[in-house]
Parts: sequence; structure tokens; C-alpha cells
Amino acid sequence: MGIALMQNALSTKAGRLFTFGTLYIAEGVPLGFTATAMAAYMRREGLDVSQIGAFVGMLYLPWGFKWAWAPLVDMFRLDRFGGRKAWIVICQAMMILTLIVVGLMDYSSNFQLLLALILFHNVFAATQDIAIDALAVNTLREDERGTGNGFMFGGAYLGQGLGGGGALFVAGFWGFEAALVYACLLLSVILFFALFFVKDPAISSKLEPVAANPVREAVQAVKHIGIELFNGMFRSGKGPMVGFLFALTPIGAMALSNAIGTTLQVDYGLSDNDLAQISLYSTVLAGAGCVIGGFLGDLFGLRKMIALFYALSALPGIYLAMSWGANPALPAISRETMFAVFLFAGLTTGLHYGIAAGVFMSLTNPAVAATQFTGFMALHNLVISYSNNWQGWMAENVSYSSVLWLDAVLVIIPIVILPFMTPREAKEEVAPSTGVPLPNAS
Repeated sequence: MGIALMQNALSTKAGRLFTFGTLYIAEGVPLGFTATAMAAYMRREGLDVSQIGAFVGMLYLPWGFKWAWAPLVDMFRLDRFGGRKAWIVICQAMMILTLIVVGLMDYSSNFQLLLALILFHNVFAATQDIAIDALAVNTLREDERGTGNGFMFGGAYLGQGLGGGGALFVAGFWGFEAALVYACLLLSVILFFALFFVKDPAISSKLEPVAANPVREAVQAVKHIGIELFNGMFRSGKGPMVGFLFALTPIGAMALSNAIGTTLQVDYGLSDNDLAQISLYSTVLAGAGCVIGGFLGDLFGLRKMIALFYALSALPGIYLAMSWGANPALPAISRETMFAVFLFAGLTTGLHYGIAAGVFMSLTNPAVAATQFTGFMALHNLVISYSNNWQGWMAENVSYSSVLWLDAVLVIIPIVILPFMTPREAKEEVAPSTGVPLPNAS
């Protein structure tokens, strides 16, 4: 009875902001744990850089294709089990279960199975993201979406810091198994909160009867989405098509924020405590960069600021590559300088990552905003996946410095594309969809 009397956290503004910030922490924790803590542990266990690059690339692969099953969350609402809350709870429970299995595996002898399980884990993580965004779209009020966006991005970065740097701190004191328990406990607390304190407001007290022909309704819904997506991509001027190409190009200079950034720190000789500090501090700077970048983007123009921030993101990698020179060994720079390089990389990542969604929103057809916008952002995750793969292979087979030089050169491609990515040309006025996504949908 006590549970029944619990207030729905989504019934007040403060509760809504807290809820969505907290739910996004649940997205960041496993990502931080696997991409940072597990990557460092795997390197210490003797796995090569190309394997770790493939592992982290697999983390992001489902996020690059989540648009393919995103409509399922809307078609199968699960109202009798809690609506979108049911999707969130089920996915979080499966994320905890698969994370436990992955964390306890013998990576060296079961590497292919590890990749399969981490793919399985992130299918649930990406589906949870879809359900959280759908719940937010239908819950946050018009004057709360900007603030809600900030809380959600901040929650995601906080989760990555807790799951990455926080887990490394725990591992440094009590070992990797304790870090795994710590990460799962964090997710379990958020699961408990979602289960007992969150209620989908879209569910009426009286459930709708089951449709007479649900298959026909599903086919019609898919057909409508397909038509509007075609209009949004190919009948709205050149902007959306250029945006599609832009979304497939590097998201600034990415190497120091990807898997090889972690393996480079391990090979350089930094301790787990050092790695934890870099992960935690760079995450905080990235969160601050999101806020600063958004303000400057509104003030001077999103595309101009993205170009500037992309260029700035190349500087830390160029500095490290120049420090190598012709010497194949790791650069002879101080620990403090290495810290500064990675912290600056974290800041520049936040500066441009926080405003990219604004550009994609200007390219999106309001009639299918949720699906098309999710598609743009999903391609960004696909970029992270393929970048981790090529960077891991090159670092293992050529050199770290070669990766950093190429990573910096590739930034030129999206910068050149940016001026041609003009806003969508609306052929006719279309009423905004109830599924308009928040800017931070990822």
C-alpha cells in the first residue's frame, strides 16, 4: 500500500527534471564502465589495441542502427504493463544482467563471445534511450525542454564519469570485481527509482481495447512513416541530404576520446588512479563545454561554432603527434602535460557535441521528427563505432602518432561540408509531431 501512495515524480517540474537527468545517468554508467574501466582492465590483461578498438566499436554499433527498431516502442506501447516505463524497466534489468555476465568473462579465451554479449547489452541500452526520449517528449512542457535537455546531457556525462572514472577509483582500492559490483549497484538504484516513482502519464486509467486488426494498423503506420521520411530527406531542399552525409563524417577529432585514448594512457604508464582522474575531470569539462558551446552557438551561429570547435578538437592530438617526432616510442612529456592534453580534449568534445543536435533539428521534417532526428543522431553513433575500429587497427599495426595525424586531417571533411548544410526547406506547413525529440536524443 505504501508503494501505491508514492507520488509520480513526473507530476512536478522539479520531479521531471530530476527524473530525466537520473534516467540518463543510467545510460552513461554502463557506457563509462565498458569504454573506460573495462578497456583499461583488458589492456592490463594483455589484449591488444585492435581488439580493444573492436570491443569499444561494438559498444556503439547498436546505437547507429536504433532508428530501425525505434518505431516498435511506439507501436507496442505496453500500456497494460506501464507504457514506456515498462520498456525502460525491462531494458535496465537486462542491461544489469548482461553487464554482470560480460564483466565476469575471460576476455582472452572468449573474445568473440564477449563482442556478441556487448552487442546484446547495447541493444537494450539503445532501446532504453528510445523509450526515455519518448517519455520525455510526452512529459516535458514546452517551457521545460531547454532545461530538461541540459539535465539529460548532464546526467549522461555524470553517468559516464561515475561508470568510468568512478569505477576505476573503486578498482584501484578493491579490484575489478568490486568495480563491477559498484556499477551494477548504481544501475539497480536507478532501476528501483524508475520502478516505484515513475509513471507514464500517457496511460489513461481506462485501457483502450485491443485493435480489431493490429497488423493492418502497424502496416499503415510504417507506410506513413516511410512516406514522410522520404519527403523529409529528398523533398526538403539540399540541407537534409547534406546533413545525412555530414552525420557520417568524423565528429571532430575523436581519437583521444575513443578507446585508443585509454590504451595510450595505459601504455604511457599512468596508474588506475590517474586514469580515473582524467576520466572524471574530462567528463566534467565536457558537460561544461555543452553549456558553453550551446550559448556561443546561439550567439554566433551553430555551424560557425561547430567548425571552430572541430578545429580546436584537433589541437591536443596534433600536439601529442608532434611530441613523437621520428621517435617510435611514446612521447617524453610529463604526467601533468598528458593530463592537460586529455582534459582539453574533453572540453572541446563537449563544446561541439552539445550543439550538433541543434543543426540536425533544423533539417528534420516535423511530421516524423522522432524517427528522422533519431536517424541523424544514430549515424553519429555509427561514426563512433567505425572510428574506434580503424583507430584500434592502425594504432596496433602502424603507430599511435599515425592515428593522431590522420584523425586531425579527417576533421577537414565535416568542416568543408558545414556551409552547404542549409536548413530544411518546408514545401508546406506541417503540424509538429507529438514525437518531436529533445535536442539531446542520442
